[in-house]
Amino acid sequence: MVYYKVVATVHKVSRPQSLTPDQPSHVFYPCRMYKEGDRIVFEDNQINMAETTGALCLSLVASLIPVLKAMQRKVEPIIEEDGSAVPDSTQKVTWFSCPDAERPVILKIERVPMEGKPGWIIADKLAKSKHLDNLHFHTPNPNDKLNNIYDNLWESVMQKD
Repeated sequence: MVYYKVVATVHKVSRPQSLTPDQPSHVFYPCRMYKEGDRIVFEDNQINMAETTGALCLSLVASLIPVLKAMQRKVEPIIEEDGSAVPDSTQKVTWFSCPDAERPVILKIERVPMEGKPGWIIADKLAKSKHLDNLHFHTPNPNDKLNNIYDNLWESVMQKD
């Protein structure tokens, strides 16, 4: 099976617009969390903090989860009655809007094939083989060293595999 890293790049930060004619918008400024060009990188069921720029909006991330799950895996082609394959639409560039109706942030979503096995598969096998219930295994986070976290097995295991 092919697995993908999903990259969400901020394409547009919209100015506030009222949803009701003749009524002012209840917000006055565009989203302050993002600027055009910011990226959120989803890799291996995690947010890759080393490659992510800008902030993380929980509403945006929560609304992206169903899209992410579909885009992180290769979908086997569906076969039409005439025998032709229906193209996997998740392989195309996707546009996504955050759930803020009055000042949406528009994102360009792209898939990048991952090299090797995803970390969650490796971590699962490692935990089972060593009978580990608590395994610290995640994509590198620049804040780990600031927080004195040195037991992340990601670097040692992923670079060998």
